[in-house]
Amino acid sequence: MTSVLQKSLDETLAALPANAMTELGTLIDPQWIEQALHASGKASIRRRKLPADHAIWLVIGLAWFRHMPMWQVVQEMALTLEGQELPAPSSSVQARQRLGSQPLEHLFALLTQAWARSHPVHEDRLRVLAVDGVVWSAPDSADNRQVLGSGKTQYGPQPWPMVRAVCLLDTDSHELLDAQLGDYTQGELTLAARLHGLDHSITLFDRAYFSASFLLNWQGAGEQRHWLMRARDNLRHEVVQCLGAGDWLIRMPISQRARKLCPNCQATGKRA
Repeated sequence: MTSVLQKSLDETLAALPANAMTELGTLIDPQWIEQALHASGKASIRRRKLPADHAIWLVIGLAWFRHMPMWQVVQEMALTLEGQELPAPSSSVQARQRLGSQPLEHLFALLTQAWARSHPVHEDRLRVLAVDGVVWSAPDSADNRQVLGSGKTQYGPQPWPMVRAVCLLDTDSHELLDAQLGDYTQGELTLAARLHGLDHSITLFDRAYFSASFLLNWQGAGEQRHWLMRARDNLRHEVVQCLGAGDWLIRMPISQRARKLCPNCQATGKRA
């Protein structure tokens, strides 16, 4: 499945028009970049060959032109100040290191909020969302193995360090609304608990997310936040009311551990 997704991404990138970065630039308000830099304390005070706002575009470009070296991305995107010569490759590396991750996290939040507003939902409809996890291989290095870790099989450790992510998507627009990344040792439930859901929505989960404390905390984090997943065959429940053919209001017991994690949880739900 991962190889099929990677092939699709490669084909999409290869088919992009030459002015794709220009078109992308029209979707990102420069004021959002400035806001992200100031909010994270990364705004440039000194006049550098590659200031902080250009460093953000550099990171975006590195994701866009994934097979180009850094200096070529700088050249492709014309990241220079007032016609000056292109900065040395070391300047680009230093600018990226100075930037860190916080401005990009803040910018991502601003983008998802703005793009979400561009797809209004009717008042009488619930917005349909989905949560799922993914694992990526990282470059094999001693630092990555120490920080990220990797899985193990009966034959030993897997050949690459791994990054785990859990994402929240809009199933209609396919927009990524939130994402949490961590090392391989962090479970999907741990990362999913940090996601920010939306009010007036129903979120689709697979059965790996079946946890009373997690689901009821998700439901109680806002207004009209519903969830849906396939019921397990051995699901313990009591039918409270029959709502129709194959549709019941049920009550499920909550374990002692779940009660400690969510003291105010009530295990009443709907099963179809």
